Amino acid sequence: MSAEKEPRLGVGFLAYNEEGAIAKTVAEAVTALSAVDGLDWRILIVDDGSRDRTGEIAESLAAADRRVSVVHHDGNKGYAVATETALSNTPGEVVMVVDGDGQHTMADAPRFLEAIRGGADVVFGWKKKRHDPFPRLVLSRGLNTLSRWILGSHLHDINGGCRAFRKDVARRIEIRHRINFVGDEIFARCRIAGWKVAEVVVRHFPREAGQSIHRPWKMLGTISRVMRYLFELRGEIRRADAMRRLVGAR
Repeated sequence: MSAEKEPRLGVGFLAYNEEGAIAKTVAEAVTALSAVDGLDWRILIVDDGSRDRTGEIAESLAAADRRVSVVHHDGNKGYAVATETALSNTPGEVVMVVDGDGQHTMADAPRFLEAIRGGADVVFGWKKKRHDPFPRLVLSRGLNTLSRWILGSHLHDINGGCRAFRKDVARRIEIRHRINFVGDEIFARCRIAGWKVAEVVVRHFPREAGQSIHRPWKMLGTISRVMRYLFELRGEIRRADAMRRLVGAR
């Protein structure tokens, strides 16, 4: 791809054990993105060491369409590392990182592109109407509440599975914490760097295949870890703010 002109949009789909969803997810994306007039796009599938046929299916999709490519992790590295891989390797002036479970539609991509054109550096997708199991809804609301309290987040859906980044931000942003809730760290990195954050409403669909990595009983056991994570991020933000004030006072 290095010899090609940079496409306007690149979509990185994160996939772990999504053999029942990844082909349909990519097919929907190809159809939706192709329907946007004049949009040059590419798709990268990040296979996070899947133990099923996800990697094999992804390779067949790439073989059938030169606009689709695949990168494989040697073993399951987790959501944070998969996100890093997508941010570093997805081509495009604008890079979207999207869960590969089929719960988002790339028909919403123009909303992200418009927000980037409007000056945003990072755009979060807001699932205003969600189709998640009740325990997941409760846990998501709790995380959003904690993020507003601890980090000062103004976002309605800080840990949604669909985000867009200007390319230079995608390549520079760091994800240091190895926890599945990467949205909070992305928000914190934006605060620290002074990048502008926006939010757009996206459509959300019920999961038709596979199993979410965010299992309620597992998530409940990580509450103390999540709290430590959020307070560590707040500490980083406050230290960065203090350094800016110190520099400004000189």
